[in-house]
Amino acid sequence: MILMRYSKTLGAEFTAHLDLMRGIGRTLARAKIEVKYSQGYHPHLLIFMSAPLGLGIKSYSEYCLIDTDESAEDFKAKFNKVTRKGIECIGAWETQKKIGVASDIVKAKYLIKGIGEFDERDILNSTEFIIKDKNGNDKNVRDLIYEVKRVDGDVVCVLGFGNGLRVEKFAEKLVERYGGGDLDIIKTEGLTMDGKPFESVLQGGE
Repeated sequence: MILMRYSKTLGAEFTAHLDLMRGIGRTLARAKIEVKYSQGYHPHLLIFMSAPLGLGIKSYSEYCLIDTDESAEDFKAKFNKVTRKGIECIGAWETQKKIGVASDIVKAKYLIKGIGEFDERDILNSTEFIIKDKNGNDKNVRDLIYEVKRVDGDVVCVLGFGNGLRVEKFAEKLVERYGGGDLDIIKTEGLTMDGKPFESVLQGGE
C-alpha cells in the first residue's frame, strides 16, 4: 500500500470531496498505477481518503491510502506526471498496514490570512470559545484550540480536526470578534494527537 500526501490548491480546493476521490481514481488509471479492488458483489477501488475540508480551503496536507504494489518512488513520479492542476503528490510512503487516514488525523495546523489584530492570549487564557454548530446551537470549542499565534500579521493555529470544530467557523468567529475579511485559509499539516505530521506513524521514509 501507498500512503500519499498531496496538495489541493490552484482552484482544486473548490472540488467536492466525492469528486476529488473520483478524480484521484482517474489519475491513477491514467498513470497506469494498478490499484486493488474490494471483494464482494460491488467491488470498488481500495482508495481511502482523509476527512474532507470545507470548500475553498487550500491544503498542503491531504492524505490518501491506496492499495497498490507500486514503489513509493515510482508512484510519486507516475502520479505527478498526469495529475490535474492543483493536485500534486508531495510525499509517498510504502506501508504494509492499513492506516486510519480518516480517523487518526485528530489535529491540523492552519495559516489564516485576513484576520484583524488581536492578542492571542485573549483566546488562550479564556475557558470559552463559542461557535455555532451545524444545527445553529452554541458550542464551546475551547478545548479543541491547541495553539494560536500571530506570525507576520497572519494567524497560525492548531485545532482539533474531524471532531466538531471546522476551521472556517473558527476563522469567521475571529472576524466577528476582531474584524478583517477576504479570508484565505491554508491547511499546512495534518497531525497526530502528539502533534506530529501524520506520516510519522510510518517507520519508513519517502
